[in-house]
Amino acid sequence: MGRRQLTLTLGALMLCVFLSALDSSIVANALPRVVVDLHGFELYAWVTTGYLLSSTAVVPIGGKLGDRYGRKPMLIGGASFFLAMTLLCGLAQSMPQLVVLRTLQGLGGGVMTATVFAVMGQLLAPAERARISGLITAVFSLAGVIGPVVGGFLTDTFSWRAVFYVNLPFVLLALLILWRFFPRVGYSGRHLPIDFGGAITSVGGIVLLLLALSLGGREFAWTSPVVMALLGCGVAVLALFLWLETRATDPVLPLSLLRDNVVAISSTNSLAQSMGQISLALFVPLYAQGVMGTSATVSGTIMVPLLIGMVVSNIAAGLWIAHIGRYKVFAIIGFALAIAGFGMLSVFGPTTPFVVLGGCLAMLGVGVGMIFPTLTLSYQSAVEFSQLGVATSLNQFCRSIGSTLGSAVFGSILVLRFTTGLHGAVPQAVGDWLDSPAGSGLRDPQSVLNADATAALREQLAAAFPSLPTVADQVLRAIQDSLASALHLVFFIGALVMLCGFVGSIIWREIPMRSSASTTRYDAAHDPPPAPSPGLAAGR
Repeated sequence: MGRRQLTLTLGALMLCVFLSALDSSIVANALPRVVVDLHGFELYAWVTTGYLLSSTAVVPIGGKLGDRYGRKPMLIGGASFFLAMTLLCGLAQSMPQLVVLRTLQGLGGGVMTATVFAVMGQLLAPAERARISGLITAVFSLAGVIGPVVGGFLTDTFSWRAVFYVNLPFVLLALLILWRFFPRVGYSGRHLPIDFGGAITSVGGIVLLLLALSLGGREFAWTSPVVMALLGCGVAVLALFLWLETRATDPVLPLSLLRDNVVAISSTNSLAQSMGQISLALFVPLYAQGVMGTSATVSGTIMVPLLIGMVVSNIAAGLWIAHIGRYKVFAIIGFALAIAGFGMLSVFGPTTPFVVLGGCLAMLGVGVGMIFPTLTLSYQSAVEFSQLGVATSLNQFCRSIGSTLGSAVFGSILVLRFTTGLHGAVPQAVGDWLDSPAGSGLRDPQSVLNADATAALREQLAAAFPSLPTVADQVLRAIQDSLASALHLVFFIGALVMLCGFVGSIIWREIPMRSSASTTRYDAAHDPPPAPSPGLAAGR
């Protein structure tokens, strides 16, 4: 590929990743306006959840189909489907319509994301791949952070429908560039039977488990029949999937991949890294507002050092990996910095200076950002060239599962610790009142985050306990202290999760990166690199 062709192609790929990641977060600030226009408040969360479920579930299949039929058809097809569903989302006339269309839109977004990261291993030599990997993951991180800001601006300035329409010209531009400049890589033409059973059971099992993790601790208790049934069915369907994969001629997920030390540890590290990242996005703003008493605007500003650290370290780590040809050390350093950062967050208090919190978040951003490029490169160095798509998709899949798992588990820990701490910090009579229907709406951190909620709490407590004039101050202090204690526990467990990734990185077996983009994996100490296959050479 010429330099101009490669530059345009990579630009289009980054645009695809950016739009796919952006659409998982940009709708958040528009949802209140959506409910006003379309009603259906009971489906409020499913506008986002539907997209995340489908985009996660389709990732392994998208990578496998790319291995089988080529990256260009999958990219063009995924982007075209994404474009069509985005347009229809903007035209939706009811909440059920919007939920269905967003779920379908996630299919296109998942295919695009799975394919883009596999393409890097196909078009780029290892040194270039390391550089571009850092840049693409920086774009991915940036999209997740600015999504809510862009969504809020478009909704306030135009309409919630503009949140969807803004994607259209960019997707169309990416499509035109990919159609014109993306090369059609040749394949061997060996067509084995399609693993329909594996495809259906993998999607079914993943969706059931993600539904359980999304609903558990929120809409339903973890021990409710609904959540338990979803978990049981999900595990059973995934067990059937694994059984089918051992008998399929061309399985969606070759189980031999998971027996590889590098792939297994890379998957664990992907889970740990994404769980840590989602906990920062969810709970640092809550810590700033609920414990330190900042405004929503200030808490958003506090996140800037985290974003800058992630973007800079993504790019810098990619450049250094390209220079030295090794990636393991960056994962070790990244997890070590993340452990230190989470450990600091677990002991910070209400009087912690903002500059200290900002420095801690910058260190966390650098650590988490350094891990990103190492994961993609480790997967792609560990597998045969023909399995690049399915291995890279496994990486993206583990990240998505880690985000969902982190949100569910850390959220449940937060609520449990907060509730227990609150009841232990107030008099028995007040605790019983908070558990009653009259006070049930006041036993959450909203009372210390919103002035109106604080005023309502004071009024209701004054009416319920006229003989205790200081009870409102006691309850507000207990809420703040309980929230701080719960968040400290969340951040401490986050440090333990990062410790798992650190240990995994220590015992990681580092494989030398391929000498060119098209060679298969080999042991540089014993075997010479094989020549590119005729099909691939012809395709280039």
